[in-house]
Amino acid sequence: LRDLAAGVICAGFDESVADAIPQCRNLPLAGFVLFSRNADSVGDARRLSDALRKIYKDLPPILAIDQEGGRVARLREQAVGIPSAQAIGETRRPELAQRAGAQIGHDLRRAGINLDFAPVLDLALLSDNTVIGSRAFSSDPDVVTELGRAFANGLSNSGIVPTFKHFPGHGSTAVDSHYALPVVEADEETLRLRDLVPFARLLPDADVVMTAHIIFKAFDLDRPATLSAALLTDLLRKRMRFPGVCFTDCMQMDAIAQSVGSEEGAVQALIAGADCILISNSLDLARKTALAIEKAVESERLPLDRLGEAYSRVKTLRRKLSEPLPLDAAAPDPDIGKAIERAAAAA
Repeated sequence: LRDLAAGVICAGFDESVADAIPQCRNLPLAGFVLFSRNADSVGDARRLSDALRKIYKDLPPILAIDQEGGRVARLREQAVGIPSAQAIGETRRPELAQRAGAQIGHDLRRAGINLDFAPVLDLALLSDNTVIGSRAFSSDPDVVTELGRAFANGLSNSGIVPTFKHFPGHGSTAVDSHYALPVVEADEETLRLRDLVPFARLLPDADVVMTAHIIFKAFDLDRPATLSAALLTDLLRKRMRFPGVCFTDCMQMDAIAQSVGSEEGAVQALIAGADCILISNSLDLARKTALAIEKAVESERLPLDRLGEAYSRVKTLRRKLSEPLPLDAAAPDPDIGKAIERAAAAA
């Protein structure tokens, strides 16, 4: 049970690698998420990812990062700079999105990363939405679908698993779920014709989706998507036929931490249908969360077969993860950033 509980958690850490590694040996996590505080160059990230990979005997760990391009790019040194999704969106050219994804994927493989929390499928619906803003390709669901698909294909072609986020859409609220719990009042029909379109089109063939800590009243009056069976089981699995791993966004964000709490939130997310719990900033909290999951199974709140289903989905994903590339592998497309900037300026 301990292995099952830890095996559905992906964690980040603030400690130095030397302090983190011994803790990780005793906690069989699904994997890790890396940030600039851990490594801001490809070389540093590679040293860290190699050390983390060594802990695992059979299946490799998930080694994830947020590398979207634009302002959300954790690795800036020794990597080709890629403009924001908004800039790619202005070009309306899927081949540029695909090349951007492929180049990012190449740099991540050199860094020993195997999964990217990108692309963003949220729509740029509100000018005052600072949490998404330039991270969105467009306000048009068709453009977002086309460019999101192309970017994800580029990542996949480079051997990196893409993540479609933030399901079911973060474009309709300007409230930042890092600091509060946003509520979207739009009715179901509006959401189906707008926010949900890119997800509905791309998720049936996808490996990974990430949830939004947002209440969508059309589907669930009081639970954010991350904790809602109406969204994660009925809509995502049954209606959209998503076959892959459902990651939560970080459970330390205030939308969850200040409402139900991170550990309780993890249990509720698994009950609702999530498969992998993201704890971005604390190995200690990851350990406590694993204990909370164990307790929830022992008290029969969380059915063992639901935890088993989540664990086996995560394991299936880990079997697909690619090996790193040589650190000195030549960039396939070093000029793609400039090509996007030129095309965006010309548009």
